[in-house]
Amino acid sequence: MPCTTIHQNHFLKYPSAFLSLLLTLSCSGFGVFAQSPRIQTGIGAWPGAGIQLVQIHPRNIYSLEVMSSVDVELWEKRTPVFVSAGIGAALRPLGVLRVIGSANYSYDFYLGVRFGPSLSFRKNPTRQEKNRQFSLFLDPFIRYVHPLGKQTGFIEIGPQRPVVRFGLWVSLE
Repeated sequence: MPCTTIHQNHFLKYPSAFLSLLLTLSCSGFGVFAQSPRIQTGIGAWPGAGIQLVQIHPRNIYSLEVMSSVDVELWEKRTPVFVSAGIGAALRPLGVLRVIGSANYSYDFYLGVRFGPSLSFRKNPTRQEKNRQFSLFLDPFIRYVHPLGKQTGFIEIGPQRPVVRFGLWVSLE
């Protein structure tokens, strides 16, 4: 029986199939390491002011995420509004230490990336602004999570608007 080999260039020819396979394996596997899902709610600042809502499915070593955000620049004359939604994943470096050892940190770090569509809305847009209304974003981010009494707080930094985000995690269970 001949053995089928998959070369690296097959993944480059069919990136959507590769991403679908990766997402399916990520969502279905490692159920043993699953923690309760959470909602990350927060506000953001710079260059505008905004809100962010993220559904996070943390695992011991990584997390899967679905994000939406709205950002407004109130001080500009035509008040632009930026809306985005995306999916992503994050690596938990301290989670690796927890799995292989007895590290018991009360805080956590996430190194991740999200991507998805983004829309901008302006009052009386010019032709160029209408042509640039839709864009795709790539948001590599770093997040610090720490317990604040009975709640869990976070601060997150990434290039997607709003750049600095902070708030609380709410457990879904």
